[in-house]
Amino acid sequence: MLTTMTLDPAVAEAIKSGVEREVFDLLHPSAYYSVSSRHDKAAVRGTRARREDYEMWQEELPDDDADYRLALARLRRSTGRGDTFITSAIFAHRRIRQLPRLKAVQERHFHLDMTRLKTIDSVLDKIDAGNAEHMAVVDEELATFLTPTRANQNLPTPGQISKKLNAIIQTFDTSVSENGDPLPDPKDNFSVGYDADRSYLTLETDAVTGMEIEERVRKYAVAHNIGQPEALAALVRGEGTTNVTLNIYRAHDIPDAPGWMSGVGYLNPTVTDELVARASKFQDMDELYDRAVDGYATPDDIRAVVIGFDGVCTEAGCDTPAHRAQMEHRINHDEGGPTTAANLAAFCSTHHNVKTDGRVIYLIDPFTREKYLLYEDGTWVVSEPRGPLSLKERRWLQTVAQRKQNREERTRENSQDRRDFERRAGLFTPPPPDDDPPPF
Repeated sequence: MLTTMTLDPAVAEAIKSGVEREVFDLLHPSAYYSVSSRHDKAAVRGTRARREDYEMWQEELPDDDADYRLALARLRRSTGRGDTFITSAIFAHRRIRQLPRLKAVQERHFHLDMTRLKTIDSVLDKIDAGNAEHMAVVDEELATFLTPTRANQNLPTPGQISKKLNAIIQTFDTSVSENGDPLPDPKDNFSVGYDADRSYLTLETDAVTGMEIEERVRKYAVAHNIGQPEALAALVRGEGTTNVTLNIYRAHDIPDAPGWMSGVGYLNPTVTDELVARASKFQDMDELYDRAVDGYATPDDIRAVVIGFDGVCTEAGCDTPAHRAQMEHRINHDEGGPTTAANLAAFCSTHHNVKTDGRVIYLIDPFTREKYLLYEDGTWVVSEPRGPLSLKERRWLQTVAQRKQNREERTRENSQDRRDFERRAGLFTPPPPDDDPPPF
C-alpha cells in the first residue's frame, strides 16, 4: 500500500531552502585551500585527481586478515606501483581511518595528497595508536590545523604538517623525540670524507647547537661579504670571531609551555626550561610590535618580532625558516613605509627579489598578519603566519594549557572519589590529630 504525506507549504519551503543552502555552501565554500579552489581549472582537476586517488585506496585497502602478498600483487597489477609505495599508501590510508575528524575534513575538501597522508602516518608511528585519549587529541588538533579558515588559503606543506604534528605529540608524550629522525638515541657525530680534490664535512649535533653554528657562519659571511663555506673555514681556523643571539619564544602566561625556535620548531617543556635557564635577556614581544625606527635596516628586536609572527617565508608554499629570511617593507621605506613589525614581512632572498621586481604585491591583515599575495597574472592566495606569536598558534597553546588543566582536575577528582570510597569501605585510617600522644 502506497501512502503519501502532504507537507505544510512553509515547512516544504524551509526544507527546500535548507537543502539549497547546503548545496550552495558545498559548491561555493567561503573558506577553502587554494588547491581546492573552484575558480582555478588546475585546482579543480587536482582536487578531482586527489579525490579519485583517495577513494580508490580507501576502497582497495586489504582487510586485516587478507593475504598481504596477494594484496600487494593485485595492487601492483592495478596501479603499476612498486611494493614500497603500495605498502606506505596502505599504512597512510589505514591511519586516516583512525582519525575520524581529520577523515571528515579530508572528505569535505580532498586537499591532502598522498605525500601529506604519508607524512602524517610516519610521524604517528612514534606514538601508541591504542591510546584512545592521545589519538583523540591528535585527531582534534590535526583536523583543526588542516581546516581552512579563509578563502584561497595556502595549504601547509608536508614539512609544516610534520612539525605541527610533532608539537601536538609533545603536549602529551615527551618520552618520544620531537625530531622526525627514527634513530632511537642519536649521538653527536663528526666526520670528514675525501673524493679526489674535494672533501665533505658532516656534523650531527643537537638542534640548538646546529642553529648556533648556522647563525655564526651566516653572520660572519654577511659581515665580511664572503660565502658561507669561506666563513666556516675562517671561523674554524680561528681567523675571526662573531657573536650571535639565539631567540627562543615561549608563552609567559601558560604554565609549562613549549618553546619555539625558528627552523627547529616547537621544543618540549623540559628542553625549553634548560634553554631558558641559560638565557641572558628576556623580552615581551608584544611590547615591541609597535616599535619603529627611522632607518631602513631592521634592528634585531623588531626582526625577532617578525620572525615570531611569520615563522617561515611569506611566499605561499615556501618553507624557508624566517631567521634565514630578509625583512621586506610592505610599504617601501623610500615611499614613507616605517621600519616596524606591522610593515615588515619575512621573505627569503628568492621571493624577496620577485616582490622587488613587481611580480607580486601583498597586503597584511593588521589583526591576523595573514598576507594576501597578488600576482602579476591576476591570481592570489592567502598566506598564513606560522610563528608562535600568530593568533592561530596562540590559540592552540591555550587549548593545550586547558587540556592539561582539565586532565589534572580529572585526576584530582578521581583520586578524591577513590579516597571517599576507601573511607566508606573502611580501607583508610585517617592520621591521628597533632595533639594525640604517640602510640608507644
